Amino acid sequence: MNEMLNKYCAKIFGKTGVIIEIGVVKKVANRTIHVDWGNKTWIYQKKDFNWVPLAKEEFEEKYKKPKFSDGALTRAEELGLKITYN
Repeated sequence: MNEMLNKYCAKIFGKTGVIIEIGVVKKVANRTIHVDWGNKTWIYQKKDFNWVPLAKEEFEEKYKKPKFSDGALTRAEELGLKITYN
């Protein structure tokens, strides 16, 4: 499970697909996964963790700029992610 460390997750708003938060996996323990969402860190039971953590390049490739909220774009900039169109 350590392959998940320092990978990115995105919280998506409803059916619109707009990304509202970007998190970084900071710790993986036997039963829990710790994700830093910027202003807070959440601890999830592994059974309740429903994201597929992506490497930086994968995240930049999968998610494009029109699908980001203003807060998520600010967080992406803080994390050094290059979010582009198409």
